[in-house]
Amino acid sequence: MTELILNFAWAAIALTAFALAPRNRRALAAVACLVALLFPIVSVSDDLNLDAATLYELLAAVLAAVAIIIALVAMARVFFESRVVPAFALVVHADPRSPPRR
Repeated sequence: MTELILNFAWAAIALTAFALAPRNRRALAAVACLVALLFPIVSVSDDLNLDAATLYELLAAVLAAVAIIIALVAMARVFFESRVVPAFALVVHADPRSPPRR
């Protein structure tokens, strides 16, 4: 029963995340990765018979998921701007002002 409730909770979180995400390709890809990483964390089917040795593995998996999420959010915030390089440069060889009067 607990497994079914947590699977419904994961589905609700996933549907809410997709509903609230901005409608661009980058945001939807980030939400899809987040939902894919969140499923094993919320799912309880493997955690019902948990022993002390696998707690460290679970903690490592959760920390790795958090690090990946932070990296994806940081990458989603990077904007690349193309630099416009002029095709030619005008160089003035002399001062266009007249010399001072004496």
